[in-house]
Amino acid sequence: MLGERHLAIFHVDQLGRFLGLPPDKNAPAYRDLVAALERVLEAVERAVRQVPSAHLSTPTPNRGRDLRELVYNIHDPINLMRESLETGRFDWLTADDFQESRRFTTSAELAQFCRATRLHWVERAILVDAEEAMRSVWTPRGDLSQQQLLEAQAWHAAQHLRQIYVFLKEIGITPIEELTADGMQPIKLGEEIF
Repeated sequence: MLGERHLAIFHVDQLGRFLGLPPDKNAPAYRDLVAALERVLEAVERAVRQVPSAHLSTPTPNRGRDLRELVYNIHDPINLMRESLETGRFDWLTADDFQESRRFTTSAELAQFCRATRLHWVERAILVDAEEAMRSVWTPRGDLSQQQLLEAQAWHAAQHLRQIYVFLKEIGITPIEELTADGMQPIKLGEEIF
């Protein structure tokens, strides 16, 4: 809060605008973030396929959610982000991730959900131009641009992918084709996994 001005800070660029600073000229392009998020989502699908179905209900190290719930939590917002490109609304926080994720009884079913979600989103996201990327979208926590929404969801998915890799290792599986932080660029990740 600054005087009578309030801002829900999701991104450094919002804070910069709030303080009257010029925009970051090195910010990644929307399509570069789309490509990075697609790589992350492909890696999530690849990781899910490696998990024996018997471990779908094993708690992951992040808040004790099982793999189904964690993976649903990654992909539901991706579907909503696609819808927001048409509606201008990102109605996140409405789904019950646990209940919605119970429909997946095998790793193959969960991986197919990952694939279908990714392909459906990418089909629309690759059409976004610079003007549409800056278009405002309503969220329950305040308005964002489509670019900011993509940045947030890309970070969210990448962070959870790193947690899935920890989970795989904890159940004795070495991730195949593990996507590194460099492979996730230009998604910016912190040092902390949890």
